[in-house]
Amino acid sequence: MAAVKAKATPKDGQDGEHKASNSSSLEWILDAYRSLEPRNYINEFTSQNVRPDGRPFHTSRPVTVLTSFLNRNSSGSAMVTLGGDDGSDNSSSTRVIAACTLLVGHPGPSTPTHGDIDVLVTASPLSGPRFDCMGRESMDAANAFYNYNSISGEKDDGVVQLNPETPSSSPQPTDTKDIESWIRRTLRSSRFIDPTELGIEPGKLAWRIRISIQIINHDGNVADAALLCACAALGDLKLPMVEVDRREGGVVRIVKEDEAQVMNGGRNKDVETRKGRSLTLGPLPVPLTIAILPNIKSKTSASESSILLVDPTRLEEDVSSGNTITMVCNANEEIVEFHKRGSESRLSMDQIAAVACMGFGRAKELEALVVGER
Repeated sequence: MAAVKAKATPKDGQDGEHKASNSSSLEWILDAYRSLEPRNYINEFTSQNVRPDGRPFHTSRPVTVLTSFLNRNSSGSAMVTLGGDDGSDNSSSTRVIAACTLLVGHPGPSTPTHGDIDVLVTASPLSGPRFDCMGRESMDAANAFYNYNSISGEKDDGVVQLNPETPSSSPQPTDTKDIESWIRRTLRSSRFIDPTELGIEPGKLAWRIRISIQIINHDGNVADAALLCACAALGDLKLPMVEVDRREGGVVRIVKEDEAQVMNGGRNKDVETRKGRSLTLGPLPVPLTIAILPNIKSKTSASESSILLVDPTRLEEDVSSGNTITMVCNANEEIVEFHKRGSESRLSMDQIAAVACMGFGRAKELEALVVGER
């Protein structure tokens, strides 16, 4: 029996190694299929009314918000993660961090009591494999994926057929400058921040908030994550206690609270001490981005046959070729902005109404999470 067991033990080990080798081979084949035939890969799931990560079409990834983790060099900070709470590695999530720093500047002549908000979005090769050292996302034209043509039908064996006569559609690179401009416009038009609270001396001095956003990991829908992170950092921001010396033309000096209490008794009336405070926040602008994919099995119009994927991943964004819509809503059921990208992002009135309902629900769900109870 001992000899039999001794012979059986290596065999069991070989079976285990064989199973592990088969599992590794299947994963390699799946990864190769996803990389070489991304449209067919996505279509294998959407034809079954499901997505590669198991989500239904209308479901967003879970949102995680962490604030006040960069207290040393910023006045307010936050980190927002989309997905990645199921124990998987960071590659399956989108993660950004934001930090607010304060500068003292001069208000504009048309708005003498208003401060200003500036936004800077940066990326690095650590953000994703396509980003270069300058933070630009490049597309490899030699890759067959970027020369995909539009879908024209389906073969009998279930593989999507491409029409070589139609103009090619390729994934759109992430433009950090476009995200900066969009966040800046949305913050100003949403009434989330009252610019008069940033004024120090009317017509002379005002706070200028610089929001620096760093893309840590990009797995789709990074613009939504960046806007939520900027809002969370602003909610964490606290203006410091300052002394304004009008004798020298309005010199602003940041002081500590204990220092101000000691020196307040001997101050001149031309020196004013102002306490530090948090900003009064308005309705939170919550974005909802949807990727639009063609439904190759439908024979109806383009708008009615579209597949709408809420909170798309990077692969889903690539397959949609940049055809997305973004609706920014707040908890008061107001539409702050409606932004469309791509020439094929057409929706019917019923689909737009459905997107608005989803946006209102998402705004009510995320407001307490991002900025806390108010």
